[in-house]
Amino acid sequence: MQGSLHKPLIDQATQTFVDRCAELSLAVWSYDGDAITLHEADDSHVRQRIAEQADKMFQAIQSKIDTLIQANGPMALTDGLPAAWIADSLGPDLGFVVVPIPNDDGTAQTIEQLAPAIKALAWSLGDLRNSDQNLFAVEDLAEQLGKSYENITLLYGIGRSMRSIAEPVGLAQGICEQIRLTQSFGWSAVRFIEDDTDISGLSDACLTSGEMACNEATFRKATQKLIAQQRDKHWDKLLQMGQHELADLMQCEVILEPILHDDQVIGVVLAGGKTGSDSEATSGDTQLLDAIAGFLGALHENAARFIEQKNMFIGSLEAVSTALDAKDRYTHGHSERVAWLGTQLAEAIGLDADEVERIRISGLVHDVGKIGVPEAVLCKAGRLTDDEFDQIKKHPRIGYNILKGIPKIDDVLDGVLYHHERWDGRGYPTRLAGEAIPLYGRILAVADTFDAMSSTRSYRQAMPREKVLDEIAKCSGTQFDPSLTEPFIAMDFTEYDAMVARHQGASANEQKDLAA
Repeated sequence: MQGSLHKPLIDQATQTFVDRCAELSLAVWSYDGDAITLHEADDSHVRQRIAEQADKMFQAIQSKIDTLIQANGPMALTDGLPAAWIADSLGPDLGFVVVPIPNDDGTAQTIEQLAPAIKALAWSLGDLRNSDQNLFAVEDLAEQLGKSYENITLLYGIGRSMRSIAEPVGLAQGICEQIRLTQSFGWSAVRFIEDDTDISGLSDACLTSGEMACNEATFRKATQKLIAQQRDKHWDKLLQMGQHELADLMQCEVILEPILHDDQVIGVVLAGGKTGSDSEATSGDTQLLDAIAGFLGALHENAARFIEQKNMFIGSLEAVSTALDAKDRYTHGHSERVAWLGTQLAEAIGLDADEVERIRISGLVHDVGKIGVPEAVLCKAGRLTDDEFDQIKKHPRIGYNILKGIPKIDDVLDGVLYHHERWDGRGYPTRLAGEAIPLYGRILAVADTFDAMSSTRSYRQAMPREKVLDEIAKCSGTQFDPSLTEPFIAMDFTEYDAMVARHQGASANEQKDLAA
């Protein structure tokens, strides 16, 4: 036989062949390689036609089976028995016996008379065989193409997702789930090693999808041991039950691929519990995991570079704001504190982590426009004249113009330009009012004013905390967005007070260094 998967279509071909023989009054028997009868002609009908010779003919046919299985052409039954056609057909493990059935009057065509028809049947049988094999080939190809399409779609989707790497853990989790869903695995996992020097955000990440045979803590420990044992050796990429601890733990065959960064193993992608008609791992499965492991290695590298560049960018902004604040010992650390106050208020009103981070950046650079204000005005002891205050009022617009050419920080510019606007429309530089003022501007307006009142200036001492908060409450609905004042007043300022103390100490040390 051609194999268990091919049996339905072989049966169909056999039946077609038998039907065609019947139209020519030919009886047909078919046998497999184990001499098992797969098809037997209608005994009663044949016995009526062949009468006393039937038993001898059946015995003769049976005795010819071994020869039949290996036959390459026709063989005739002799010794006074009806002539028969014995032919190799659908492969070396399946053969046929074809016998002419006598007419009612006892006459029958001889095998020689039927030779042309039998040759045509042989050709027909060959055509059926080729047709079946071609059909199987087409079906196999269609299945492979379908699987390949699914795999390509999966890899394409993963590749597209790599464009956004701000949330590498979320991306890795999504990849893990796609492996399970598209490849019919019971579970899949992505595991990264713990590394104190890793800034990718993926250090010690353990991401899973599907039903696991153990809890997360046990799986973490087992995969950590696996990576430690094999990270510098040849990897066993197919783990069998009874041969490997992890396969026994997961109660199934496990396939895996190491994740590399700079040729160093940083993790592993795993899958197991395969379902469907073919429950064993295939080379296609391992090749797909290998490709996905490559994507995960690139994700780790890109995430590390992204965070490194982000930290460098934020560090540059912090350096600029620190240098600017340092021009006046009374405003030392002001931008950092405003950034902290802004993020705390943003969290208090329920903004997501990404917006909280953007507000922090906006707070760090909100006063960068003061670089365009004369130092004599910025550092003046005592109150400012109207003309000097007009110069100060230009700093939001100056800061906006300085930063607007920097890519991908458009959203943080709202805090820079609008942090001195008032809810009642009496602020500057645009005199916007109410909700027309962008949210970042409204948030930083509260934070900036709170820090100004809480800090000692050349013309006054820092105000007590209680008085500052009373002033914030009093100005709700006039200077400040009323929806922001209550959550701001309810904030914990412990960390803020620690920042003030730290900044005051740093400022005092700088003054001593200058005096020396």
